[in-house]
Amino acid sequence: MTMVLGVAMASAGAQSVDNRAVGYSVRYEKEHLFLQKDSGLNVVDYDIEWPEVVGYSHVPTLQRFISQALTGKATLGFDSLATTIRQRYGKPVTKMFDKIPDDRRFCYVTASARVVGYEPNHWIAYHVGLKVAPGKLSAFQAEADDRVVVCDLATGKMHYASNLVSSNIMNRNEPQGFYDLLFQPLDDNFFNAMTAYEIDGVWVTRGQLCFLIKATSPDASKTYIASMPLDAYSYALSRQGKRLFTKKAELLSPQVVAQQNVMEGDSIYSNVEKQPEMKGGSDALRQYLSHVSQPAVRLAGPVKVYTSFVVDKNGKVRDVCVLQPVDPVIDRHAAQTVKGMPSFTPGQHCGKNVLVRMYMPITYQP
Repeated sequence: MTMVLGVAMASAGAQSVDNRAVGYSVRYEKEHLFLQKDSGLNVVDYDIEWPEVVGYSHVPTLQRFISQALTGKATLGFDSLATTIRQRYGKPVTKMFDKIPDDRRFCYVTASARVVGYEPNHWIAYHVGLKVAPGKLSAFQAEADDRVVVCDLATGKMHYASNLVSSNIMNRNEPQGFYDLLFQPLDDNFFNAMTAYEIDGVWVTRGQLCFLIKATSPDASKTYIASMPLDAYSYALSRQGKRLFTKKAELLSPQVVAQQNVMEGDSIYSNVEKQPEMKGGSDALRQYLSHVSQPAVRLAGPVKVYTSFVVDKNGKVRDVCVLQPVDPVIDRHAAQTVKGMPSFTPGQHCGKNVLVRMYMPITYQP
């Protein structure tokens, strides 16, 4: 598989704030934080694909669900979520310690929200996970959450595994072939010792009906994903599940919804007197791409992912979004590729550096 990138520069002209309407915009944010709150030290890693716009909507129910699941507080907008994370776990550690900190005061937090499936104008599925592992002297309590939710784009309603799968599944009333596939990822020893299992998510991707399963035995538990052809096993879905995953989408009425046009109090522009330019030009871009690994997805033909990003006042690439998705794995790879690009010379207007949103299509060839 090969990649072809092209940066779409807005033509120079009158200065304008970027208010372009979009139907889909998922923002990719990943950060490692070392924070201190009172005497506790908190290591926070988050990997969040934030749904800014999906189906011509800001999907407030989905935004609130993700923020509630990851922080315990329902908020709107990624910046509000990031602020809540810092308020909960403390301020960044900026100086050296006089002595080695007590391990028992540490708390390790992993938070993630990733797109796992998407049907345009119909639904989007998110895998949301949180793990809080506190030391004995930490002020935080242990937490664990791992599930897949589906947002109905027509109604804004959130759906969980409990109302997407047939009740026959948990009663073991489906044909044996279904359970053979459901438990196929387990080795024989664990399967024979298994005492219970839970279905924590149901979604569809690339024609496969997928289940997030938590299986337990007297000695351990395992969380894994099982998949099977949707056409052959759609009987395992409830009426609601069949409506979402097997019926055609209703045509949504497009609304004028724009990406955010302000970052940390500064306006984001699309047209400025001097556009940002990649340092080193096309040679630097080719050198960078030669070291980028390819996504582990087979393609039947060429596909193109449309992305956007903001070049800040220091030339750093920020606020990377996918605007026209192809597949969750490829979209994620495209966003990571853009985030890792060489720095730019900042855009300027009236002699001052300003924030500028740029657009980049990425074509993947088989």
